[in-house]
Amino acid sequence: MINRRIMDEDELYYNFIDNGMQEEVTHVTLPAVAVSYTADAVKASNYNYTPATLSFFTMVGQLVKDMIAIPSGANIDDTRLQFLWLQTSGTGKSTLTNWYLPIVKEAFRLVNEKHGTEFDLFDITDYTDAALIGSFEQQKEEVEDEDGRTRTIDVVVQVPGQLDGEGLAVWDEFEYSGIFKQSQHKENAIVYLNTFMNTLHGETWIISKKLKQGDEPIECKCTRSIYATSYIPKTLTTVITEKGVLQRLLTFIWEVPQDVQKKMRRQLISDFGVIRENEAPKLKYANALAKIYDAVKERYDEVDQDPLKVIRIAPEAKDALLRECILMEQYISHSRPEVFTAVETFINRILKHIQKLAVLCAVAEAPSISDKSKRFIVTAKNIEQASYLVRQCYKSLVSWLDEALRVERQAVADQANLGVFKAIFNKMEKNNGWVHKARLLQEVRKETKKSQATIYNWWKKEVETHFEENRIDKRAYIKLKEESK
Repeated sequence: MINRRIMDEDELYYNFIDNGMQEEVTHVTLPAVAVSYTADAVKASNYNYTPATLSFFTMVGQLVKDMIAIPSGANIDDTRLQFLWLQTSGTGKSTLTNWYLPIVKEAFRLVNEKHGTEFDLFDITDYTDAALIGSFEQQKEEVEDEDGRTRTIDVVVQVPGQLDGEGLAVWDEFEYSGIFKQSQHKENAIVYLNTFMNTLHGETWIISKKLKQGDEPIECKCTRSIYATSYIPKTLTTVITEKGVLQRLLTFIWEVPQDVQKKMRRQLISDFGVIRENEAPKLKYANALAKIYDAVKERYDEVDQDPLKVIRIAPEAKDALLRECILMEQYISHSRPEVFTAVETFINRILKHIQKLAVLCAVAEAPSISDKSKRFIVTAKNIEQASYLVRQCYKSLVSWLDEALRVERQAVADQANLGVFKAIFNKMEKNNGWVHKARLLQEVRKETKKSQATIYNWWKKEVETHFEENRIDKRAYIKLKEESK
């Protein structure tokens, strides 16, 4: 049964993402609306609890971004979450997106009609400058002369790009964003991405670019939130270790184990022929999101529309945040050096994500708190809620990166072993390109000073497929395949 805590299935889920590195799971009481939303979402997209919950808070963060500012010393942050979900193909990413987007559209419609806002959403598929940030176009315009005669003149007007405005930017194929596969247009897309993710409480979030047309640079004012999905690209380790883009995104990585994929398939079969009511969740959660907006707007007006005064931070919240920071540092302290170096760069950003999510948890709870004086106070409980969710992302990152770097390191070692075999083979006398197999293994053993068992292991696991083998009088002879030379 699902109640006002993380659902029971989450314990199982925790096992999945940790790959055996499970810690004791503390059940965290999330806002009731988030728990209910997640429970309905995973009926459509099985086992994808964390992405489902974070999709909800991505909406909340976008809706309230203009009314809430999060102070942090000399810095002021906004409430937008930029969420990236990397996961094995065919494991429910598109299913969750299809379930999620009708709720987004309806919530935006309700808020827009009542408050005159202009929230919208679009799918990012075109990465050209014109598509993303806009362009200048020459158009005909009719003007009236002083004598009252009408004439047509050519004027240059700015056509807004898809990034311009507020709402949700859905990046359903983030693997083509340019972060993982680069081209000139896509490199520009990364620049734009980094720019509009800057805090809205400053000037650096406005995208400005001088185009060939027009005398002035084009300006794109994008205040959107990102909801991006992709399979796990081959270049992910390089992006994590050499680029700083993913640090700014709240990234969840899950290479779904075979047993879980099997469970997903069994559930797919179980759902065959079953009809579920799709309209009810859309209206239910769109109305819930609209109520959250209304509650924040009421508070915003009460404090003279000062976004810095909407949220209050309880003193114990800082202590809870410090505890979480120490836990993260301890969690990676025993990692291999290359893993530690990579993931340590994420900690500052992760703390920012926790702060944002703690604020959003307090915001999501507000409509259910009858005593208005107790609303919009970020407590230690809110930090714990946020930490639980962000920890899923952080632990998934560490776990995945640890395994990926191990595999890469093994691949490098395998290539090195193959190189030894090839080098010795090339030095040996040959009969029409063939050498005695046993002699090659013996020479490799002499060169490397490894045991016979080790050499045989290398041969079977890493080298054998690169050689052809022929038997003459019960003796094995080998030569390098053409493609391996």
